[in-house]
Amino acid sequence: MNTSDEISLHQILQIFTRRWKYLLMLGLVFTLGALTKHKYFPTYPGTGKLIIKDVRNSQLQSIIGHAAGVASEMVTSELKGEDPAVRAETLLDIHEFYVGVAQRLLQIKHEVRNPALDSFFASVKKKENDPEFIHDAASKISSMLNFNNTKNDILTIEAKSGNRDLTVMLVNETLREAQKKLTERELDDLNRAENYFKLEIAGVRANLDRIENETVKKMQKGQILSVEQEKGESAKYISELKKNINDTKILMTNNKERILELRKTLKKGATGENVGLAKFNESSQIKVLEDQNNDLAMELKTNEDYLKNFEIQKNGLVPFQYELEKMNASHDFEYKMYASLNDSLGRIGLQKTYAKNKVEILELERVSTVRSSPPLLIMVLIALTLSQVLGIFSIYVYELFKPTQVMPPY
Repeated sequence: MNTSDEISLHQILQIFTRRWKYLLMLGLVFTLGALTKHKYFPTYPGTGKLIIKDVRNSQLQSIIGHAAGVASEMVTSELKGEDPAVRAETLLDIHEFYVGVAQRLLQIKHEVRNPALDSFFASVKKKENDPEFIHDAASKISSMLNFNNTKNDILTIEAKSGNRDLTVMLVNETLREAQKKLTERELDDLNRAENYFKLEIAGVRANLDRIENETVKKMQKGQILSVEQEKGESAKYISELKKNINDTKILMTNNKERILELRKTLKKGATGENVGLAKFNESSQIKVLEDQNNDLAMELKTNEDYLKNFEIQKNGLVPFQYELEKMNASHDFEYKMYASLNDSLGRIGLQKTYAKNKVEILELERVSTVRSSPPLLIMVLIALTLSQVLGIFSIYVYELFKPTQVMPPY
């Protein structure tokens, strides 16, 4: 290799330093472009967060979930590796959701005069009375929004626009629309399940009514329906008798205890001037209580006799009751199904409460926290770096391919 063809570092530096004006001009142009971009074409990013609550991260959801029987379902979802935030993103990142956000913003525009919304909807090419207007607005909104689910159970919504107020409204209204859509989707599934159970319960109830009607006809045919009707009145009367007997025994016991206390007082004797009067009063009370106990004993014996007689009649109904249970034994499946369906229907109310509290807005965006991105200083440094890289590269290319003068031979 010819040593005369080699270029030293000093020569390279001389090549670039001779064109310092070119590098300076590029730096000034790029810096001016950065200032213009920051001043007249800013970008305002904003973020908001939704939390998808379940039995793992919410005490309320844990209590409602165990009562509604959804705790085991959550464990199954965890084993499958399903993330609620991922599922929420899948349900929201569709055109219909963005249409809902656009309709919400359009409604706010009609209710409140907002320059940011006026400017945004004015940028849509189609007119507002055009059916495709809302879809074009939704497409534009979808390009300004982004979902991020890097944290478990937390869905972050990010938005970028050239207007600070528009970014704040876009983030906050998207959060509210997302909360509404996710909750409505859960409740819609539960409402369909509720309607299914109601229809099934109505069918089973109709079948049970048919069975009961057939049973009544069989009892009428055997002329034992009147006995069953009497059974209800007898059971009520027997229950009343047992209550009276129990109350009478309690009153007699209380009277006996009071008599024992009065007799102990008489044995000890009373002190003072009114000894005779005290004894007379206590003796009178004992006499009254003993007479009352005698009356109560007679009433107790009468009630016990009545109870004994009706118990005998009740025992006579046992064969009929056995026959009735035997007739219904063949339809035990229908009764169990009816009870199971009612139990499932009862839990749906708790599951609705669980669904209503499942999605919560964790953080809204505020105007005070929205800043132009990137910051002015960072943007200037980036512009200077790009200008110098571009300048050095262009100088290198120029020096590499520039024509060389041919030296005339001596």
